[in-house]
Amino acid sequence: MSRLARVLIAGTSAATLISAASFAEPINKVELDQDQTGPVLSEDNQSADGVRDMISTAVAQGNSGTGALSGDSEISGLQNLDGSVSASSLLSANGVWASVISTATAQGNALTAGVETGALGMDLEQTAQAGQVNALSRLRISDYAAHSVQTASSAVNAIQTSAVGGQTLSIRQSSAADSSAEARVEAAGAEIETSVVGAVAAGNSLLSTAEDEESVLTLDQSQSGSTTSTAYAEIGNADYGVTAASQAAGNTATFQNDYGDSQVGGVQSNSGEVRSDTVILAGEFANGYATGSANAVGNSVLTSTIGANTYSGVQQTNSGDVIANVSMVGGYDGGSGAGLGSVLNATAIGNAQSAYVCATCPVGVTGEINQINSGAVSASAVTVQNGQVRTLTSSATAVGNAATFATQTRGN
Repeated sequence: MSRLARVLIAGTSAATLISAASFAEPINKVELDQDQTGPVLSEDNQSADGVRDMISTAVAQGNSGTGALSGDSEISGLQNLDGSVSASSLLSANGVWASVISTATAQGNALTAGVETGALGMDLEQTAQAGQVNALSRLRISDYAAHSVQTASSAVNAIQTSAVGGQTLSIRQSSAADSSAEARVEAAGAEIETSVVGAVAAGNSLLSTAEDEESVLTLDQSQSGSTTSTAYAEIGNADYGVTAASQAAGNTATFQNDYGDSQVGGVQSNSGEVRSDTVILAGEFANGYATGSANAVGNSVLTSTIGANTYSGVQQTNSGDVIANVSMVGGYDGGSGAGLGSVLNATAIGNAQSAYVCATCPVGVTGEINQINSGAVSASAVTVQNGQVRTLTSSATAVGNAATFATQTRGN
């Protein structure tokens, strides 16, 4: 079948946006009003000499709303945070025979809503005053661990929606708070056979999925605080390899619709520093790869549609510095450093907007994009290998503004 891709790059105002999808009178109506002042803290602390498994979860939320609904639904309201939110998962052991899994999640304002059968309409505002939202996942091993997974995620304002039916969303997220996520493995004198370390930080975050009907998103995101993610892995012997990844975004929105037209518009503005740092210190990794990545973006929008038309037109303005650094040192402390190789990637983007369609019928992409970046954008990848290694691969990419559009015939 033929494919249509219509791309218009223009400075069109968000006010010229798309008309909202029409829904029947909702069965469920929810009005939400939450105001949190003062600190919110969660900490899970475990220590052992020898243990088979260690599993830890720490979750902290200033305001939390959760909806599991059936039938046409409408949600409206306000969540406001004026304080700090912190989640910490702190683990230490001499030896762990099997696995270590640690998760730390911190969110200032959080809303999750799912509609099983029916449409979702949402008119919601999330605001955060100056403060901090921090997540820390830390593992200390002195001798041995078979497998470890350390993850940390932070978001000042976070919304996740889904509907088996269309959606009409009007989302306003504004934050002056700092968002920080840090995942650490501290095992300089130990062996860990496999290790995964991941950190994800966002100022404002939206994730939305829909099916079968036309869906519309009108977005207003602004972030003035800093956003920082750090993944740190120091392992004396990372036998079968180590993977460390960090991601940071001032504002991020992902809108996915299967078999229904998608229309996304509005504004994103970031003025705070966005920074992503990944550090790998691996004495030896004889049987695997050391893989590290760091990704930082001021504003990000992704619209993805299967079998229907897509419109993407978010005005993006970034004035904060965007920094992505990844580094690896191998073969330190007398180790041979022998390994299959290391793969490093660092990517920093001021503004990023993508629209994607996959279909077997003549549908297409329309875009009206205005991107302005005045912040410094930098990416670096540094590898130091003191011992012997088979392959070294690395890349560093820095882009001020990036707009990507694609249509693809399904199955290709």
